[in-house]
Amino acid sequence: MEMRTVYDPIYEKLKAPMIDFGGWRVASHITSTDQEYMMIRNSVGFAEYDFQSCFGVCGPDSFDFIQTLIVNDLGKISPGGTLYSSILDDQANLIDDVIIFWMKEDRFIIHGGIAREASRKWIAEKSEGRKVWITELSNTFLSIQGPKSINVLEKVVDVAHLEHNRFLQVDFEGVPTTIARVGFSGELGYEVHFGPEYALGMWEKFTKYCAEFGGGPFGLMAAFPIAVDKGFLFGADFYKGGSPLEYGLGWSVAFEKTFFHGRDEMLRRKEVGLRTKLVGIEADISAPAIASGLKLTYNGEVVGETTTGWVSPLLKRNIGRGWVNIKFAEPGTDLQVVGGSGPKSVKVQSTYRFFDPKSERVRADPRVMLEKA
Repeated sequence: MEMRTVYDPIYEKLKAPMIDFGGWRVASHITSTDQEYMMIRNSVGFAEYDFQSCFGVCGPDSFDFIQTLIVNDLGKISPGGTLYSSILDDQANLIDDVIIFWMKEDRFIIHGGIAREASRKWIAEKSEGRKVWITELSNTFLSIQGPKSINVLEKVVDVAHLEHNRFLQVDFEGVPTTIARVGFSGELGYEVHFGPEYALGMWEKFTKYCAEFGGGPFGLMAAFPIAVDKGFLFGADFYKGGSPLEYGLGWSVAFEKTFFHGRDEMLRRKEVGLRTKLVGIEADISAPAIASGLKLTYNGEVVGETTTGWVSPLLKRNIGRGWVNIKFAEPGTDLQVVGGSGPKSVKVQSTYRFFDPKSERVRADPRVMLEKA
């Protein structure tokens, strides 16, 4: 059964091309993917992601429960903070990658991706016997991304002092709203959360305010090239047999915690050595874009598979990602691509974070950006 978000009537009015994404009917684009990509990079754009899962966790055991559920250390943040992490099973297979919102005291929100059913089942199962209550939340949100995102928000509320990975609860022209300084674009960005009864009105507000800075709504497809540029993982990047260690997310794993699901298996892998690794790959700019799901070979031997790619109009590079046998993960290694209409060869790169690898743009001081406006 096709699922629709609360914003579906808007897409129909805009005559936006629609696509299926994990069973959800979502907008591919509003104008064009390339236009929306450059709009986010140069100005500001907003989109909804209501197909993502959202679970509320409350109760006296909430902190300890979430500590066992995620690989990162919840103790790194405090109420009003957010934390990126992964939820794994005991074999270190990814169930979902999530952002934890520490609302207050013993109340949290687990904001995940499209693995809603798997997450719901795992969270419910592992919460049994604990003093916690799990609720699937109906809140909606708009993600507003780009260097001018602060200019848009400042027309209504003061968030210029909001630090990266923190959030505020404010009144946005009569709408009870949570504004978090997080996002996927690699630019300054925010998520604006509110009740679904305000959704259509908030869309209208953001359409109006973004237009003043040359921005507007964008569709799901603009998120994919942005993620390739920036090195944010999704979909096939989380390949079977991998874990945060193989995915290049080891920085998010807090092995100092005495227990979390998947810890023992990842410690074992560290001890014996990783067998595979997700790497950045690049093809000649004149070749077709790197497609996903194509075999990577070395002297005729299959050594991996492409996961995603595109030709970046901003970076002027034909880039992507793929997993490879660890022996072939050395930067500079030349691999052949088998099948499809993509490039015939690619070269392994030193990183898959092609755009702003130090995240200087996403961590920029909004107050400085306002002064430059």
